Amino acid sequence: MHSSQFFRHLKQNPVASVYLFKGEADLLMEDAWKKLLDKVVPAAAQRFNGERLQAKECSAVDIVERLKVLPMFGTKRLVMVQGIDAWPKQHQESILSYLAKPLPSACLVLTTAQKKGLDKLEAAVSLVGIVVGFAAPGERDAPRWLQERAQLKDKKLSSQAASLILELVGLDLHGLENELDKLVTYVGNREAIEADDVQETVSYQRSFSVFELLGFVSRGDRSRAVHSLRSLIRAGEPPLAILALMSRQIRILWQSKEALANGVSISELSRHLRLPQFVVKNYAQESSLFSETELHKIHTAIREADLALKGTGSSPELIMENLVLKIAQPTGLSTDYTD
Repeated sequence: MHSSQFFRHLKQNPVASVYLFKGEADLLMEDAWKKLLDKVVPAAAQRFNGERLQAKECSAVDIVERLKVLPMFGTKRLVMVQGIDAWPKQHQESILSYLAKPLPSACLVLTTAQKKGLDKLEAAVSLVGIVVGFAAPGERDAPRWLQERAQLKDKKLSSQAASLILELVGLDLHGLENELDKLVTYVGNREAIEADDVQETVSYQRSFSVFELLGFVSRGDRSRAVHSLRSLIRAGEPPLAILALMSRQIRILWQSKEALANGVSISELSRHLRLPQFVVKNYAQESSLFSETELHKIHTAIREADLALKGTGSSPELIMENLVLKIAQPTGLSTDYTD
């Protein structure tokens, strides 16, 4: 079951005895927990009947004992256990024994970020409860996801505004949610949120810093490119997040260059990319500094760095610096990735 189906399930069906929440979209899991809590336990009594525990801090036997306690309020005893992949095999066996005959007076919620390795547990949950997948929206779906989040806050977010938030913040769900909350506060009683509102309120630092970094790359200014990268890392940006945004911006630069070469106007390109015209103009200007060959080589170098970040024990900061030094070449990209 997908997370969106889960919310419909809660509205239309009784609460199951067991749920397995799996995936990396912890913001969506948090929403699901709150909705489940609201359905099972009266608001005034939620702190008495909704326990959240970490698997690494408690045994499965302890969890089962807690589930046996009759609910003081509401229809079920509600317990969430987060990070069950931390349990050793014997703890998983204890939970499997419980799942063979779960208590009707309890609702157990198990969570894991892992997609594999818990097949036996997942199968057992499927027999008596529901497995729910929480996948973060991809780049294509993120604007619509933002608009849906805005509707939950009684606001109407325009498609251009949603795309602009994504452009400036990236695919970090918590970051997107935070910026949306700022916008809701900013517009006050006004229902609509437009791109102009985003320009006024959303932090530009992350996206513009990466855009600035690519500007130094395009000019072959290796020293300032590395300095820009280090500033982002010191500010707390994860190397993978920086790389993802670099990849996105290179892709948009490439699309902009090809479109303009084929006679597409800025306004048409704006509609195609679903970005405001002032953002597209910046991309159009920057794309002229790169040749098709350079963009291809940078894209390849970013892909190699992505594999290195995910598959080696090397320092992420060093991998990123080597990438920047490689692509910020005054006379073209070098062929030696490791430098």
